[in-house]
Amino acid sequence: MTTILVVNSFRRPLRTGPEAPAGAPGIALVEVLVAGALFTAVLVAVFPLFLSSQKSNAAADAYSQANGLAREELEHLMGLLFDDPRLAAGEHPANDLPPTRRDPETGLPSSIPNPFRRTYRVLQFSIPDGATVPRAGSFRPIIVREAGVRFDYKRIDVTVEPALLAPGRGLAAARVSAIRANPAPETILSAADP
Repeated sequence: MTTILVVNSFRRPLRTGPEAPAGAPGIALVEVLVAGALFTAVLVAVFPLFLSSQKSNAAADAYSQANGLAREELEHLMGLLFDDPRLAAGEHPANDLPPTRRDPETGLPSSIPNPFRRTYRVLQFSIPDGATVPRAGSFRPIIVREAGVRFDYKRIDVTVEPALLAPGRGLAAARVSAIRANPAPETILSAADP
């Protein structure tokens, strides 16, 4: 029969206090200070990253809201008839957003001001005659501003921009555009674009 003797030289009782002999294992003040300095250095290095990610998230959220509001209005305008007065050429500067936000829980208006304003612009364009454009060449559409002229399509630009300038938030704004083809270019003529 063989006997195996296991010696664990790393497990010694830790004695501290006045009865501990000199050179006994323990935690020195220098080790505590070094550990504290390392922890502080790591914290100082990581904290600006945390702040930057918070600012980036807030800016992304504001941009997402602005983009959603712009797309919502663009879809509404694209659903109108082509000759609807709301699609008349020119600036439409009236802000159609309510002055205050709604409470997300009740859906009722609250006292929180709406941070965005929404406007849109309608431009009329005509495409140059095919004889003036080289085959497979590019062309630039012509903006039609006077009344009674043949035009081929309308471009609708919806813009959402900040109504309030909050310090440190930046300017979260969005613009989306769509094109509506003129269903009857010979009979539906342009309106004056002021």
